[in-house]
Amino acid sequence: MSTAQTAISRHRRVPQEPGTPAPRLARYFSDCRGAFLVSESQNLQSMTHKHATASAPGRVNLIGEHTDYSSLPVMPVAIQKRLRVTAEAIGDEVVEATSAMFSGVFRSDRADNPAWSRYLEPVIALVEPMGARLTIDGDLPATGGLSSSSALSVALLAALLRLSGIEPEPDRLVDLAVRAERAVGVEGGAMDQTVIVHAVAGTALRIEFDPTARRPVPIPENVAFVAGYSGEPAPKGGSARDAYNARVVGTRTAALLLGFDPPVLGSVTAELGDVLAELPEYAVPEPEAALLSKGRFSQTDPLPVRAWTRHVLSEARRVDAAEEALRQGEIEALGRLFDESHASLAGDFGVSTPGLEALVTAARAAGAAGARLTGAGLGGWAVAVCHRDRASTVAEAMASVACPSTTATTWPACAPTATGISPTSRTPRLRMGRTPT
Repeated sequence: MSTAQTAISRHRRVPQEPGTPAPRLARYFSDCRGAFLVSESQNLQSMTHKHATASAPGRVNLIGEHTDYSSLPVMPVAIQKRLRVTAEAIGDEVVEATSAMFSGVFRSDRADNPAWSRYLEPVIALVEPMGARLTIDGDLPATGGLSSSSALSVALLAALLRLSGIEPEPDRLVDLAVRAERAVGVEGGAMDQTVIVHAVAGTALRIEFDPTARRPVPIPENVAFVAGYSGEPAPKGGSARDAYNARVVGTRTAALLLGFDPPVLGSVTAELGDVLAELPEYAVPEPEAALLSKGRFSQTDPLPVRAWTRHVLSEARRVDAAEEALRQGEIEALGRLFDESHASLAGDFGVSTPGLEALVTAARAAGAAGARLTGAGLGGWAVAVCHRDRASTVAEAMASVACPSTTATTWPACAPTATGISPTSRTPRLRMGRTPT
């Protein structure tokens, strides 16, 4: 047996918070099962048997990019901008939906529905709701990399279940939202859904996936995060889907080549050099790795498994270091980790773009301690970390990169979650460099 294989053990786990439920997620892309907990009281906020509402925030991932689907840690924050779903019971069994952001009407009894509604069908299949009329609105930008698809899935699930008199248990809500999004064809992990449901105001959320664990990481008063939009949409349900799934399949293939079943790189803690020495530079996807929740990924083209593994494993270690730096308020150390993460995402993982590079460069030049793309990449958003007194300058610099007509705005770094948790009194500010038009 190779050095890498004999040295491999589980990644360091986060101790579970006392009293925090943490049922184990399905470990290898299998269906998550379990019943919702029905509330003992029907007098829940925003819930009746005729009307129900739910809202869910977007998120910005601070660090831990493309690691969740390898069962490795992440550290995102929820943001104030959110999507809202209002549900009204109607007499028949049809679900209708309209969106304030997009044109067209969805109806569950027809096939020619608008493209924006593709996330509704798997949610309806999972919940099997009564007839309902849904209205979707909010201020969370779509296709920009702030996880609007996950926010929509979570809010839809919560609203439809509440309409049926069921208050969704948070961990089951996460499980179902993950299943709904994979049914659309994106083989994602559970980071977005977890932070959307479990966010704590004023903190980032350190998340582990095998076993599931969470802990809030307070954001010190002297730390500010600045997010800017590249002007390049990153719709995981559209043009970026195959590129995203390729990286999922590639990292699974790497795990199989290293001898792991189930094939997740979260089992690796060997020295990085030893692991990489066991991998070829390129490999055609293994059959088991290419099996997706919806269909099968092509096994014809070789994928750069060594470079992608180098990013994933080094990124997981950066999450550990970033958590410690954030807790201590060490902005310069956190900035260096942001820069290292971006270099790895751009070089080894190949998910940066000209727009993202321009944002990162502008943020650093304006005084940010570090900056990186955030989310899946291939467009979307970048996030910078800086001293609070530099936040306005950095935000203005990022706003000027591609769309100077937009203004820099601010909002709290963490917001109420979809399940009704209220924010704390102190909420550090996350400045927005620019927003999609």
